[in-house]
Amino acid sequence: MYSHPNFPVEHPLPLKQLSAASFRNIRLIATDMDGTLTKEGKFSATLLQALEDFAAAGIKVLIVTGRSAGWMSGLSHLMPVVGAIAENGGLFYPSGHDQPVTLTPISDLEAHRQSLGEAFEELKLKFPQIQESADNRFRITDWTFDVAALSPSELQILSNLCQKMNWGFTYSNVQCHIKPQGQDKAVGLLQVLREYFPEFSPAQVLTVGDSPNDESLFNQDHFSISVGVANVLKYANQLQHQPTYITTAAEGKGFCELCNYILQSGEIQHNIHF
Repeated sequence: MYSHPNFPVEHPLPLKQLSAASFRNIRLIATDMDGTLTKEGKFSATLLQALEDFAAAGIKVLIVTGRSAGWMSGLSHLMPVVGAIAENGGLFYPSGHDQPVTLTPISDLEAHRQSLGEAFEELKLKFPQIQESADNRFRITDWTFDVAALSPSELQILSNLCQKMNWGFTYSNVQCHIKPQGQDKAVGLLQVLREYFPEFSPAQVLTVGDSPNDESLFNQDHFSISVGVANVLKYANQLQHQPTYITTAAEGKGFCELCNYILQSGEIQHNIHF
């Protein structure tokens, strides 16, 4: 997740080098949200049209985000998607369902939240400047604090401290997450694919992201085709697993660029202008 001087960094290829045949095999797109679907923190009309165009083409879209249960309970209903995995693999909201499916078993929720809070207080002893995120009260499996102004070396120290307390740690362009060890986007996504979309093989799934908490989605041992929107390059030296391809445009524009490539490769005449 962080800068590792001892492994070779394989740079992602331009999206145009992905063959049309590979695109035509895609049946489900599992995508991050913030910084991947959004543009400056918001959904654009073009992005929503892209999601509608995917649905019309028979390609399912599943959101895989670090956002809280509280956030995704509403968005999974309002967006043209088949569901949303929240809290970096902790929970799944199937489309049309009010209650989430817990992907990370938690036997005692109150004790779990208390332990997460205690871990946060331990981190504050060394980093008194960190601030709990506003949406933390709506979370179930993890605990978040703002990532702003933390350097890569400080993020590495925070990760090491969490490991010593038997917690996992990751971060995005929005937040830092204290989480159960072993909980990540790929683990959650693979579980959801097995239980809810068994008709799709991992080879028919394309993953999309932009941040270190998307790194597991870029692991070719799990997903052979992954795409980073252009702003992922900000973290190029901090990712052991790189996306296989990268868009020219950043954020939501990059996702719309990807949508256009996929629909054109399927000989579907939807031109998305951005």
